[in-house]
Amino acid sequence: MKISWPAYGMLCLLLFGFLPACSEKIDRQSTAISILEPCPGFVETGKPPLVYGAECGELILKENPADANSKDISVAILRLPAISPVADADPLFLIQGGPGGSSIEMANQIHSFFADVRKNRDLIFVDQRGTGKSNPLRCEQATPEDLKLPESEQTEKYLRLMKSCAEKYQHNAAFYTTIHAVQDLDAVRSALGYEKINLWGGSYGTRVALEYARRYPQQARTIILDGVAPVSIALPKYFARDAMAALVAVNNECLAQTDCAAEFGDIVQKAETVLQRLNDLQGEGEPLEVRYEHPRNQQTESFHLTPRTFSSLLFMSLYSRDLTVLLPRAISFAEKEDYRLLAALSALSAEQAQFMNIAEAMRYSVICNEDWPQLSASDIEQSIPFFGIPFVKDIQPICALWPKAELPADYWVPIKSDVPALLLSGKHDPVTPDVWAQTVAAHLSNATSLSAAGGNHSVSSEGCVPQLIAQFIERASMQNVKADCVEKIKPLPLVLGANKKKSSSSATDSSSSSNVSSAGSEK
Repeated sequence: MKISWPAYGMLCLLLFGFLPACSEKIDRQSTAISILEPCPGFVETGKPPLVYGAECGELILKENPADANSKDISVAILRLPAISPVADADPLFLIQGGPGGSSIEMANQIHSFFADVRKNRDLIFVDQRGTGKSNPLRCEQATPEDLKLPESEQTEKYLRLMKSCAEKYQHNAAFYTTIHAVQDLDAVRSALGYEKINLWGGSYGTRVALEYARRYPQQARTIILDGVAPVSIALPKYFARDAMAALVAVNNECLAQTDCAAEFGDIVQKAETVLQRLNDLQGEGEPLEVRYEHPRNQQTESFHLTPRTFSSLLFMSLYSRDLTVLLPRAISFAEKEDYRLLAALSALSAEQAQFMNIAEAMRYSVICNEDWPQLSASDIEQSIPFFGIPFVKDIQPICALWPKAELPADYWVPIKSDVPALLLSGKHDPVTPDVWAQTVAAHLSNATSLSAAGGNHSVSSEGCVPQLIAQFIERASMQNVKADCVEKIKPLPLVLGANKKKSSSSATDSSSSSNVSSAGSEK
């Protein structure tokens, strides 16, 4: 039902006793109407909009903001309106990680975790320029047949593809950095009629949120940083160190659990054994082909297990709490030459990567211009691999040829801000562990850091964290917010059925066993 202005004005007068606030709401909505409209529905897409009243649109901007004659690009926007008919004036902008991921595609997976926030505030998802539907910068991908080639040939093919991609975007890539992203965010804020905004960022998205707080402190009401990745993280300089620390943490937890220690033992040592065996097979020219049943559809598929795919699987599994819990079993089985669970984990990990839908050229435009310049020649020479993956040396030839961008002189200076900030970390995070949250928090005068012992890469969906985020945004402060519930986000049992065994081991101990089970399975 549409309400005319006189009727709406009278309604505001009756509810609030004055008109200015409602007048401001009308102005904001009329400003947005030119770029937002109802998202396509079932008739157009075969599925309903994400939520009732979801709005989609785009904002046209210049690719080079400093050149009025630069070509136009569109920045895609999704707004999930607040449930309250009178929404608070400051929405929550949610920023995807990557770099190179689509925030709008992310909305499908995470919007429900922000249901408490959406009771009173709009949720805004903006595809960062170069990603999703915002003029994505994509590179040609390797084919399934390429994945059957020897690893050295796969590497050569990939570098050829990246060289071609760099040439394709040689005149564009410089305008797809974090600085341009925050300028676009503020342009969207202004176009939608918001004076202040709250920002949530995951992984690389935390860098965008931090930079926005630096460049637009008057517009940033609060920032929530999940898996903190400041520019000083210098991707991928610390990948091997942080991933090994996460794997060792899982190993130590396994060795501390009687059932896990007895059944699986030292999984780091076993992983090294598996890697050596795969290296030997590769050296003999006998790649290992594994036939397994896909965990989603139970269809028989084949999987080529190479040293790099094994190491990559270890790394990627540490991103996810649900995959991490299966690592001890998968590694132990592989050490006994049963690779089927590893193959199944690889299929699930590939699904997660597909969900990210990374725009590779945009990713390298960020990393090669913001992170790589911080690595010295000795950093490159002395970099250590993670189970044979030389993360730093892998990216070196790509960044050597990638188009260069000019960034402000202060871009690499630690960000100082008094904007209320909530920093979130997970103990098993292989790329953005708590140490990076502490590094950033040291320069934020109004920051609270929380770390979940059972968390991995992103904890906003775990346990009580969604409610804590909602309370933080509501108050713009963590003062008097009880956050001790984060301590209940424990690591999942590393042996399937361990909790059941404990609860049935003794009838007299059923009460305490129940408590252990509840804490151990907290999500």
